[in-house]
Amino acid sequence: MRNNSLDATKLLACFSIMIVHVGYYPELAPPYGDLFRVSSRWALPFFFLSSGYLMGIHKTIDVSKRLNKLVSILFYSSILYIPIVYRMVGGDLQRLIGKVISNDTLHGGTFFHLWFINALIMGVILTNYMIKNVNYKLSMTFVVIILLGCWIGDIIKSLDVKLYIFYAFRSLISFSLVYIGYMIASKNLFITISNKVIIGTIVGGIILMLAEVYMLHIIFNTDMSERQFPIFCIPVCIAILLLCIKTNLKENIISNFGRDYSLGIYLIHPFVLYHVTHNIGGLFESNSLVKLFTAFILSILALSIIKKFVPIVYNKLNGIGIK
Repeated sequence: MRNNSLDATKLLACFSIMIVHVGYYPELAPPYGDLFRVSSRWALPFFFLSSGYLMGIHKTIDVSKRLNKLVSILFYSSILYIPIVYRMVGGDLQRLIGKVISNDTLHGGTFFHLWFINALIMGVILTNYMIKNVNYKLSMTFVVIILLGCWIGDIIKSLDVKLYIFYAFRSLISFSLVYIGYMIASKNLFITISNKVIIGTIVGGIILMLAEVYMLHIIFNTDMSERQFPIFCIPVCIAILLLCIKTNLKENIISNFGRDYSLGIYLIHPFVLYHVTHNIGGLFESNSLVKLFTAFILSILALSIIKKFVPIVYNKLNGIGIK
């Protein structure tokens, strides 16, 4: 039986990820634009976490099927962005080939956001290995070290120190969060926590995310605009997942959109944003909030049309039918 609360939250998480990708909110007075972006940083870790939870429900990980599905999604999503890459390199075919057939594309697809799919592939592989070969305590030690490493790397990056450890740890957090999600499902981890505590953790955690980023900026002059991993995003996304598990939400239009379109929104929203910004322009160029809501609605509309009239494209983007 589907978890409608989880499906609805996935739609909210997609919207939250788009908050970061649309721009820097020049229409908001400093530092509110940066803090608005920071407040959404729970969303991407939530997708890793929920992926692990859904694997854990079945008690086993069908690695080959999951990897085949993820590789297929990465491949077809990368094809989708080739025309945009061609335009970005000024129509230079040689540069296009160099970009498409490159080490960067192997690691993260043809566009910036597709690193998530490659990281999830790593998360599935490492979680499967750890569950079958490493005891729980040692695995959790690695989980914590990776999360702390990502947080410290993010702070170092915000200080403009040329030590690029953050991006390695950013990929590795896929394992940490997929593993935690799996354990929440298979061992009922944290399930006894009351809803009151869970809600308090969500609210308090978001406040602490904002406080961390703002205070480090005030004290050490860190760059708030690109902080990607405030440490309290972890308890926030765990608490949100627990609330989804413990909340019995009836099926509704939001949960249906989350079920049908959450992955698709993540995959195509930069495509929509690019065309909204470069082909429509006007108010969309200068107002990030207008661009945010417009691109979100257009992404859902585009996916609903694709699902109805070009189902083969919808299936390829979602890995449907892959064995």
